[in-house]
Amino acid sequence: MATEKGIVTKISADTAWVRTLPSEACAGCSSCGTCNAQREDAEVEVLNEVGARIGDRILIDIKTSAFLKATFLLYVFPIIGLTAGAMLGVQFADYYAYDASACSAAFGFGAFFLTVAVVRIMGNRMGRERVYRPRIVKVLPPMAPTKVNLQDHCPV
Repeated sequence: MATEKGIVTKISADTAWVRTLPSEACAGCSSCGTCNAQREDAEVEVLNEVGARIGDRILIDIKTSAFLKATFLLYVFPIIGLTAGAMLGVQFADYYAYDASACSAAFGFGAFFLTVAVVRIMGNRMGRERVYRPRIVKVLPPMAPTKVNLQDHCPV
């Protein structure tokens, strides 16, 4: 399970909008201060199964298997489509005596855009399934009122 801490900024019927906080891992990272990963707080919509309220400090969880599956679909699947399309384009060019580079590029980009469309459709379907959505698992005790930013976690 991948977890993050955050603060609830808005709530609706069964979801909450959460501003994620820089991780404690930022303080020990060698790229601290130069990394753009946590420059600005990210705000995400999560399932609110514990009844968190606005201002609550919470712990968010997403199942690792669901996260990896979504990552594969988003990043790896289009690259596989591009490669397979390019290889198919070369075979097509050899069979019909066309320019191999042009056919490879045309088929590769065509397959790439087709897989991006499939990713969009699948992503919308997956986004409606609860297993692929982050959820609040715990309301944490309140902190002293301070503004959390990267400098709090990274000695500069």
